[in-house]
Amino acid sequence: MIVAGMNSRANSTWVVVLTVVVLASFMVTSPWRVVHANQPLPSQPLTLEGAVSYGVEYNPGLQAADQEIQAASQGVRKAQADFLPKVEAGYSSTFMDDAPYMKIEGNIFQTSNSDLHRWEARVTQSLFTGFAHTAQYRNAKLQREIAAHHHEETRLDLVRSIQRTFLQALLAEKLLQVQRDTIHQLQSHRNNAEAYYRQGLSPQNDVLKADVALADARQKELKAAKLARVLRLQLNQLLGLSLSTQLELAEWDKTPDLGQSDSSLEELLAKAEKQRPELLSLDTAILQTEEGKRGAMSRFYPQASLFGTYYQEGKDFWGTENDYTNAHNGAVGVKVNWNVFEGGKTYADIREWRHKRKALEERRQDVLRQIYVQLQDAHEQLQVSRANLKTARVAVEQAKENERMTLAQYQQQVVVFSEVLDAQVYLTQAQVNYYQALYGCQLAWADLERAVGGGLNQGP
Repeated sequence: MIVAGMNSRANSTWVVVLTVVVLASFMVTSPWRVVHANQPLPSQPLTLEGAVSYGVEYNPGLQAADQEIQAASQGVRKAQADFLPKVEAGYSSTFMDDAPYMKIEGNIFQTSNSDLHRWEARVTQSLFTGFAHTAQYRNAKLQREIAAHHHEETRLDLVRSIQRTFLQALLAEKLLQVQRDTIHQLQSHRNNAEAYYRQGLSPQNDVLKADVALADARQKELKAAKLARVLRLQLNQLLGLSLSTQLELAEWDKTPDLGQSDSSLEELLAKAEKQRPELLSLDTAILQTEEGKRGAMSRFYPQASLFGTYYQEGKDFWGTENDYTNAHNGAVGVKVNWNVFEGGKTYADIREWRHKRKALEERRQDVLRQIYVQLQDAHEQLQVSRANLKTARVAVEQAKENERMTLAQYQQQVVVFSEVLDAQVYLTQAQVNYYQALYGCQLAWADLERAVGGGLNQGP
């Protein structure tokens, strides 16, 4: 029984230890911790421009694109190395059972030591490769350009994502506040309805109608609060922050000017064709196919190289003692290889690169059409949001006045209580429409900038 008790206490101790280890591991790997120990928090209140600058500096996705550029730069260095001489060194040991010999007219002569140690060094320099090394070097430089275009594409996507999430978070908070104001107003209307009911001035179903409206408003408040929380988490993720970081967001005071994007779609498309990294990347990839074809055609030419070699071979470890031949020697020479026939492989390789070029050209045309659709969608959405914003401003004032008049009429028993609830619904919807139009205009502006491939105020 004592042993059993001791085992029980030991098991309890192990459970506690394992629990602590698991919790510690969770704290280390938890997404709620700060991602970078030395990463400073952004200044607050955080502006849209500040969020973009911070995200560009600390977002892990953009940092990964930076590493792609570094990797491509190493590819250029690797291609440059093919132009330089190559130096090789080696050592080998040979131990034979029988000493090698040769027979001359029945006489046997030993020709080498049975144990040999050989040291060798060799230098090779390419003289002509049919422009293969040049094609590889140019191809590596073009690959670095593609990595830079991909980095810019990632940056533009990140900027647009930060802008959209930032503005949507502000919109969600505005809509949440509208729902809370609605609940406050409905609670006041319910109190009035209950007071009138107690005085016998209105039926009980007025109170029930107010309760139903309140329940619906509270459900909408919960949904709005959930959306606001999720958008805050998404913004922290885009900025490379701990998900639990609390940010104070500032309103974007740069509401798009009505005259700033009045350029025609053709002008915007021309600008996008010069700026969009997707198109620039495809243009560079098309140039790569030419270098690939040039590299394939290099096999039609002879390959020439210069070499120099030096060796020591002998029975001792350093190869300095040899009883049968010179212990060391050196040589220089030129080596020429020419691939005369390989079953049409080179021609197939050339045709393959031609087809790749054609595929990239077709893909470029498709991407260009997609960009035109994106431009048209963002441009028209901006115009719609502008028009809605003008209408929504007027509608909010009208809805406020309607609610005030309806409430006064209800207090005078001129209208029924359902009209008070309807007036509140109209006001809530008008406020929602106003904020959606306001932030919709800003969101459309961000989409239009991404579709163009940069700021709309920049030169072509």
